[in-house]
Amino acid sequence: MSNNDDAMKTPTSSFCVICCMMVAILLTFSACHRKTSYPKELKVADSLANVKPEEAITLLQGLADAMKTAPLSTQMYYRLLCIKANDKAYIPHTTDTLILPILHYYEKGGDPSLLSMAYYYAGRVYRDLNDAPQALDYFQKGLQAQVDGDESMGAVLYAQMGEIFFNQSLYDEALDMYQEAFRLDSLAADTLGIILDLRDIAFTHRMQSQYDEALPLLQQAEHLAQAIDDEEMVGLVASQLAGLYNRKGQYEEALEQISLALEHVGAVDLQSTYDVYANILLNTGKLAEAEGYFEQLTQADDQNIRLDAYDGLATIAASRNQVEDYSHYFRQYKAVNDSIQRVAATTSVSRMNALYNYQLRERENAELREKNQKDRILFISIASAFLLIAVASWAFYRHRRLQMHHRLEQVQRLQAEQYRQSEAFIEANRKEIAQLQSQLGEANTQNKELILRLEMQKEHLERSNRLAEMKIEQREQTKKAIQESAVMAHLQELVANGQHIHPEDITEVLSLLHDVCPDFLSSLDQLGELNELEYQVSLLLKLGISPASISQLVLREKTTISAVRRRLYKKITGQNGTPSDWDEIILSL
Repeated sequence: MSNNDDAMKTPTSSFCVICCMMVAILLTFSACHRKTSYPKELKVADSLANVKPEEAITLLQGLADAMKTAPLSTQMYYRLLCIKANDKAYIPHTTDTLILPILHYYEKGGDPSLLSMAYYYAGRVYRDLNDAPQALDYFQKGLQAQVDGDESMGAVLYAQMGEIFFNQSLYDEALDMYQEAFRLDSLAADTLGIILDLRDIAFTHRMQSQYDEALPLLQQAEHLAQAIDDEEMVGLVASQLAGLYNRKGQYEEALEQISLALEHVGAVDLQSTYDVYANILLNTGKLAEAEGYFEQLTQADDQNIRLDAYDGLATIAASRNQVEDYSHYFRQYKAVNDSIQRVAATTSVSRMNALYNYQLRERENAELREKNQKDRILFISIASAFLLIAVASWAFYRHRRLQMHHRLEQVQRLQAEQYRQSEAFIEANRKEIAQLQSQLGEANTQNKELILRLEMQKEHLERSNRLAEMKIEQREQTKKAIQESAVMAHLQELVANGQHIHPEDITEVLSLLHDVCPDFLSSLDQLGELNELEYQVSLLLKLGISPASISQLVLREKTTISAVRRRLYKKITGQNGTPSDWDEIILSL
């Protein structure tokens, strides 16, 4: 009897346990997927921030007191919206102390639908702080945390990643990101997003001198902006088209587009539009008008616009043979450029480290998942090892190839720049000016368009010659300053006495070069990493010391110095060359 009773109780007890477990699972599932509700005012502020951020800021400020006693989830959403509204209003982020507690909250279990948004604004904060690697990491995490079906958030994340790669001159990677943003905005039927994506893709092509690829994209963006009757978008795209036509030398089209841009462009893009207009005026010979705009743009918030402004002013001063003004603007140009390069160099090193850490974490996660599949662990481990080796080898090869390509391009730019600052360049321009003068004399006086074009070409060549002559004079003054310096006298004394240099001598050489030609040291660093001997040889070559004297100063054989110079040329350009080829590169920096 007792046995039967036990037998009857067991199924019933098991059934009860199973029912309880199912109820618990359902409750847990329901709790995990229950959507957090927020006050209506915050939802309004969220939507308002996208179109009228200043009004959103005012609304949020009015809710500050009420938020002090609100639930934690509501407080965090409010604080996130404050950062969003400021960002949409183009108020720069100056610290990460506001976003980090918010990000930590959503990472540790806050509303999962807001995690991607929190990562996005964390990335925006670090972008404003010039920490591109950290910004990139957060944008990537934002993609991973993205809620399915939210194409708009994915699009802006990819667009921001594209901007980071663009600012690092990684144009191929930037194009990949912008095109993915375009795909997602197209899926979401976000016309404004599509216009901005087309602009970004076109501008990236333009930076690679791919003008034929850029033009149809901007024309498509122009058509869309006109179709939705958005004046600011019409002005924005027109400004981009004007810049493109200016680059292509189609000045009539450029002037037509810039007039449209100035009529419609919004306040946010006004300075960049003025920059385009100033360059068009410069290229069409309207120097006085261009000078006025460039002077105004020296106060721009964007360092790249200020850089372009000082470059334009220096060009105008050179065309007028105003030596003092040219020197002033050139110094200002160098100061802004040095500031930009300092940020870029720091970001480049940090970016590679951040990307490596990100890939390392991803590999560790993959290995952890593999351990859970015990029946396939051996096969997967071997396959992963081979794949990792293949990917690492390919990545290393691609990195080296890109690095060599960039170095070769830089050397070619230096050689081209050296030619544009040579007597041969001036003489070639003089011959062409003489031909133009002859054509002007033969031209029909009624063909005003031909005469205007010939005169503009002649003025451009004359301006280029004046600039080249100033550069040559500047270079001669630099050589004279080096030859008459106490550092050079000391080195010549060492050579005469058969002595060698000491570390403090190299310090003095660096100080001298920094004073008389500061761009040389940064340009030399950008060519590639040099060992101590290669660096010393290059510095002494820049001072004009002969290879034979260098061999004595650094305690090396003459053949060793020749081999170092030949090896450096091969190392930087990837091509075989003579020791003198490296000397020419050094002298051209």
